[in-house]
Amino acid sequence: MPRAERRDEVARWLEVVGLEGFGRHRPSQVSGGMAQRAALARALVRRPGVLLLDEPFAALDALTRLRMQDLLDEVRSAARTTILLVTHDVDEALQLADRIVLLSPGPAASITAALDVPVPRPREPSPWAATRPTRTCAPAPSTSAPPPAPPRCWRAPTAHP
Repeated sequence: MPRAERRDEVARWLEVVGLEGFGRHRPSQVSGGMAQRAALARALVRRPGVLLLDEPFAALDALTRLRMQDLLDEVRSAARTTILLVTHDVDEALQLADRIVLLSPGPAASITAALDVPVPRPREPSPWAATRPTRTCAPAPSTSAPPPAPPRCWRAPTAHP
C-alpha cells in the first residue's frame, strides 16, 4: 500500500474511534481508554479478516467500558470483520455478540454450550454511550426545572411506583 494511502487509512480509523488529532501522541500522553481505542484502530488498519480481543475493556472504568462496547459495535459494522471477543461479562457478551460460546472452567477448557443471541441488530446502545469517551457530559440538570432538551448523555430519572 502506498504511503499516502496508508496515512489516509490511519486517519480514517483514528476518526472512527474518536481519536482524530491524536495521531502523533505517545501512549504516555493519553488516557487508558484512548490507548485502547488507538490499539483497536492500529489493528483495523491492517484490515484483518478476524480480530481477536481478549478482555479488551477489563481495565477501563465503567463509563468508558460502556462507551467502548458501543464503539466496538460501530466499528464491527464499519470494518465488516469477524470479531472473537473473550469476556467474563455476561452483559457485554449479550450486547456485542451474535453467538456466545460458554467454556468449562480450568486450563483444559472445553465448549459446554453455544448459544445464538436472539436479539436482532442494531441493538439498543448504552444510554451513556451517546458521547465519545473523549467528550464529557454536561452535568445533569436539577430535578426542579428540567431543560427543554437534555444533553445526549443524560437520561431523565424514571418515577418508581
